[in-house]
Amino acid sequence: MKKWKFLTALAALTLVLSACNTGEEASGGDSSEKSSQTEGSESDSQFPMTVSSLTDSREDEESGKTTTFEDVTLDKMPERIVTLDYGFLDTLDAMGVEGIVGVAAGGGKGNMPEHLKEKYANNDDVADVGTLKQIDFEAVAAAEPDVIFISGRQTPFYEELKEITPNVVFIGSDNENYIEAVYETVDLAAKIFGKEDKAEELKASLQEKVDAVKEKAAGYENALVAMYNDKKISGFDNGEDSRFAYVYNDFGFKPSTTDIEASSHGSDFSYESVLSVDPEVLLIIDRTASDVETIKKDIENDIIKKTRAYKEGKIVYLDGVNWYFSSNGVTTEAEKLDEILNELK
Repeated sequence: MKKWKFLTALAALTLVLSACNTGEEASGGDSSEKSSQTEGSESDSQFPMTVSSLTDSREDEESGKTTTFEDVTLDKMPERIVTLDYGFLDTLDAMGVEGIVGVAAGGGKGNMPEHLKEKYANNDDVADVGTLKQIDFEAVAAAEPDVIFISGRQTPFYEELKEITPNVVFIGSDNENYIEAVYETVDLAAKIFGKEDKAEELKASLQEKVDAVKEKAAGYENALVAMYNDKKISGFDNGEDSRFAYVYNDFGFKPSTTDIEASSHGSDFSYESVLSVDPEVLLIIDRTASDVETIKKDIENDIIKKTRAYKEGKIVYLDGVNWYFSSNGVTTEAEKLDEILNELK
């Protein structure tokens, strides 16, 4: 038997024995106390609640295996939450949801946004359950979660996580409209945790920033999104399979080229390729999470200095943690939009 299965079984046995030992005492309690305990809140009245993952199924890029996600029935509002997606953790945090007992902190070295790392990665009450792609199943089981939230990187581990709890919810949306997909995750969290009013407030605030970026983007002839990683650069257009197509399709920038090989990780793009499409705005996403001055030495070479973006001071360096590792969080999306607004003045 796998160790996490043993831990789960042991926890269940402990609860049963505890119930047996306290049953007589509970039956003799004060009637007014019982009334207050059973009255419940409006949120509690929504349970049991059936929750569907935001995507019915997903194909793993590496193995080609398709995983189908089952509906989950929650008997009560989850009090012990493990989330393996930084974006959803960000949304839960922004909503003020309590009960996070496990995150993929990666020994404190995970690419988690700083505002989350300070609160969850260095907290003795929150278990470190591995990394986004290497899960510590024993740590997840020991956290005794009522629900586990996953996204694309954890899809291959869906069945194993269900052995810990059947309540595994995939929060990655297949909505082609990127911002609407973000709002879907916000609405899902709001539904489960009774945070509808807060959700509307957060969505309205984010939409203001989206509209502001669209207005700014309309003032430029074109743009190119590129990702820097280990001295190499990848390009992204607005194609169906482009990881950052939303910068064009949802944020309003016009692509400087639509002839880039479609890939979620971008094409093998050279600095000469950047010069050949000569964008007015060059948006650089730093996957290495280095400081800007370090990558500038590679990016702003003699070739890039010939581009319109360099000459007009329109090279924008974007935070790789927010853009690559924790997209779809309501706070991190706002920060991403602020980066563009602040740099393109």
